[in-house]
Amino acid sequence: MEIRHIFSSYLKNFSTVLAFALLFVFVLPFVWLQNSFVSSGTIFLDYGFIKAPILDSLLLLLLVLGFLFIYSVLVCLLIFAVRKDLGKVKTNYYLREKIHKFAIKYFIFLSVFTVGGTIIASFLLDFGVPVELVNILLIIVSLSFLFLPQTIVVDEESLRSSILTNWDFLLKNIPLVLGIFAVGSLVVFGLLLVEFVIDFFFFVGNFFSLFFSLVVFVPVLEIIKTKMYLERFDIVRKYSLQD
Repeated sequence: MEIRHIFSSYLKNFSTVLAFALLFVFVLPFVWLQNSFVSSGTIFLDYGFIKAPILDSLLLLLLVLGFLFIYSVLVCLLIFAVRKDLGKVKTNYYLREKIHKFAIKYFIFLSVFTVGGTIIASFLLDFGVPVELVNILLIIVSLSFLFLPQTIVVDEESLRSSILTNWDFLLKNIPLVLGIFAVGSLVVFGLLLVEFVIDFFFFVGNFFSLFFSLVVFVPVLEIIKTKMYLERFDIVRKYSLQD
């Protein structure tokens, strides 16, 4: 897979990529509310948000679900767009009949994983588990679902089958997963440095890093993962040879 092909897909689907900026409308509410904060290109939940006053917890939960729903739709749209570029699909049919089903499946998973993971992490901390270990466990579990959106959109299976297919693909491509994790870690570290420098002068580093993450890092990552996943069907290889 060549960088120019990734860059070409990014530009070809720039309207979809730019739509990720819509998620920025959630930033100020997340900043205003307690138990959530923005840093290193990510929105974090405090593990103890379930212990906050009930109205505060419900408001934060609704905000999280709203963010995850729009995020799910955009990710599925982008994966479909890349898939459409590399193969013949009935665009109107998929946009009308399929995309919302893909998005709902992914949204259900993200909601259960995010809320469930936060609650479990809170209990682990209450039992004295170090927060560093909790974070490492969450990262490992997150990596185990790295290609889930791709399996949902490309294979068009049930959520359960998509999860199993995702695990099967991961186990057969462990070096690939480790490579993506390494690159992702470097990007996050770079965003932290940039955020620190900008904050030193303007105090908006966290907003810049989040915007970059939403409009550049996340879309590029999903494009790369989609092309990698489609290689198992030889779709990307044929496309590259024809280019």
